[in-house]
Amino acid sequence: MVEERNTKLFVKKIVPRVFKAALLAVITYLPMYFLSTLISPIQPFFPWYEPLTNIFAAVFIFLLFVGVLSSGTVFQYVFGVARNLALMIFFIYVLNGGVIALTVPFEGASVNIMLNATVVLAMLVLTCLLGIAKNVVQAIDFVSSKVETKEL
Repeated sequence: MVEERNTKLFVKKIVPRVFKAALLAVITYLPMYFLSTLISPIQPFFPWYEPLTNIFAAVFIFLLFVGVLSSGTVFQYVFGVARNLALMIFFIYVLNGGVIALTVPFEGASVNIMLNATVVLAMLVLTCLLGIAKNVVQAIDFVSSKVETKEL
């Protein structure tokens, strides 16, 4: 009898979380799918980006799914930090540390193009660091509120 009640309570708590996490994963996947179709015309110039975007999408969506699934626990914030860290590493790797070099064939010759994107990369990294700091502060607040309720 007690086990049946615990099972019902467990199912009542977990099923909405799984549904919400799955819905957010699908909603997050759709823009990434359309972005990959938009990138396909310039694919010959950047052949290394397509596998990277697939790996990034899989890691990002997994961390989002697990983070939503663990909502209400401190692990939600741990997975938020991991998601922002993965995003930051992805930006650094894709933008090649801020310097993008491209060789374009042009009428029998090749033209080398270099783009300095360090300012853009710095803004993206700082945004990711801000997200990490936000998750850390929220985790501290979550743990401190749990301690306060236990003391009362």
